Amino acid sequence: MNSNKRYIVSDHKEITSIDELEIIWNNTNDAIFLIAPDGALLKANPAFEEILGYSTEELIGNPHPPILPTLQKQKGFLERMKKGEIIKYHEAQRVTKEGKVIDIVSSYCPVHNHNGELVCTVGMYKDVTKQIEAQRKLRESEEKYRFIANHTSDLIMILDNQKSITYVSPSSEPLLGYSSVECLDKHISVFISEHDILSFMNWGEQLEKTNTVLETELRYKHASGCLIWMELRGSYVVDEDKKRTIIVSRDISERKKYEEELRNIAFHDSLTGLPNRYYFNELLKDEMRKSKVHSMEMAIMYLDIDSFKQVNDTFGHAGGDAILIEFSKRIQKSIRNKDIVCRLSGDEFVIIVSIPSDEEVVRNIASQIQAELKQPIVFEHHQIYITASIGISIYNEEELSSEELIKRADHALYEVKENGKNDVTFWGDSFVNK
Repeated sequence: MNSNKRYIVSDHKEITSIDELEIIWNNTNDAIFLIAPDGALLKANPAFEEILGYSTEELIGNPHPPILPTLQKQKGFLERMKKGEIIKYHEAQRVTKEGKVIDIVSSYCPVHNHNGELVCTVGMYKDVTKQIEAQRKLRESEEKYRFIANHTSDLIMILDNQKSITYVSPSSEPLLGYSSVECLDKHISVFISEHDILSFMNWGEQLEKTNTVLETELRYKHASGCLIWMELRGSYVVDEDKKRTIIVSRDISERKKYEEELRNIAFHDSLTGLPNRYYFNELLKDEMRKSKVHSMEMAIMYLDIDSFKQVNDTFGHAGGDAILIEFSKRIQKSIRNKDIVCRLSGDEFVIIVSIPSDEEVVRNIASQIQAELKQPIVFEHHQIYITASIGISIYNEEELSSEELIKRADHALYEVKENGKNDVTFWGDSFVNK
């Protein structure tokens, strides 16, 4: 199934260093793994070994691991990943190390860098061997179908033509907090997030028109008031003049959380939580587009902490990190709500001063930053005083690339450093020939 979603990171190392995801990674029942652009396995979680029997060490670096499709199919698969396709809920079979054939439901999500190059693919396997076997038996007996439906962990609903629930599996209680009795004869919209009802109704119309199995993702309302992400597979059937919609829903909250954390890590600095260099480039281009459309000025402010290396050497990395975190907080206190602070690297920060902006607005922000820095930063009973140098460039609709706008601010910052630090300088005519 295709999707326009993309996840942008610099390379796979940025993902494999994510210690915040260890709990999900180590405790999920589904196999989660990373595939290199050439098809080799980069990393796999413990469930991978439990399901397939192979340890990570046995497969890492092998561009044709035995658990993946044949070489010819793999080439086509890798091409789809390079194009940015997302494959989800794909039913297939795999052979374990012991030679046992198992049924799986697989999902693959490509991760690209900001240049559109494939960095790696996130794969997920759910062992559904037992479920598939159960489905085969369902064809033999409706009585067995009813038994399985009543004992599955997925949520099964049957709706009448008015979208009222005529059957719901007992799993409604552990999943949604409502018993089967509480769900019966209620309109399905009662259990769907208000934000997703229109999407659900459009999906239901497509089911009726296409008469095929369709998938969607939306949020169900739990009895406690929270929302639960569910993946729905639905079909519209006409049996003995009765029109019914059959929906099988699976809880994908953990997967959604995992995807969101991946997205957050790809675009944000792990120390300060600020947008990182890659996200900054996208934000700046977007702000420059708005500036041209609305004929309003915007600006960027390039900042770094004066003599930060000396401070870092004196108080160690822990002290340096504490200073960077506090510095980022004070910058954020000094800007307007619509302005954006990003951390590029080390002690280099940049502020996107959003439209409308002019020299007076920018000077006021710079003055507020300098005022905030007059108060010492306390670290392990030490009072640390820091200052910052700030270089500024203003954009006013001229034909100028984002790279050139950044370069101007960087030049202005260099000028501050050359003239004693702890000051503010605008890029201007004096920089044209430098």
